[in-house]
Amino acid sequence: MTRRQVSLAIVLLAFVALAHAAARFTQFGGAQFAPSIAAYVLMALLLAPALGWLPLAGLGLATGALTALTTSTTPALPSLLAHAAGFLVASALAKRGSRPGRDFSLGAMLGILAATLVVAWTLFAVSMWLLLAGTPFVAASRERFGVSLGQGFAAWWLFGFLSFGIPTYVISAILLPLLYGSVRAVFTRRGVPVDGDDWLPGRTLER
Repeated sequence: MTRRQVSLAIVLLAFVALAHAAARFTQFGGAQFAPSIAAYVLMALLLAPALGWLPLAGLGLATGALTALTTSTTPALPSLLAHAAGFLVASALAKRGSRPGRDFSLGAMLGILAATLVVAWTLFAVSMWLLLAGTPFVAASRERFGVSLGQGFAAWWLFGFLSFGIPTYVISAILLPLLYGSVRAVFTRRGVPVDGDDWLPGRTLER
């Protein structure tokens, strides 16, 4: 990573932490919005195409650690696992979908966001379920928005997806394109290569 890429990563990781901490205040009528997912998908879109997997693994670990430190959920381990893996999934998809010198399309951004959210929520749900096995948590009946979902893991997964997944996707689908355009423009003007601009060393890309 270049010095400027490190600077960009630090700024974006700070944004991830602040966004995740803010999630405890973004709960309305049984729905929770988690803008931190939009923040680390943004980081993947901007950085992953130009980086190798070793620095991306470090960024994934940092993402997981920061979300675990700032979460209001107990235990915190599921947040670490879910969001570290979510960032790596977003990075893999960003690498696959990037084109030198071209922005990500809206459809590509929303597709990467959707895949990341499903993976992150599923890993969170599985790890939370396993950590709390043998407690009243796993025997509880789930109900959301006036609909009884029953008991068991499937009910727990669906409960969380309705409460967290869908609201988070809606708010993130609004935030991500706005953030991507504005942040990319700022760092491009400052000479920081983003979303694959420098993935072919020594080659000048035509604009």
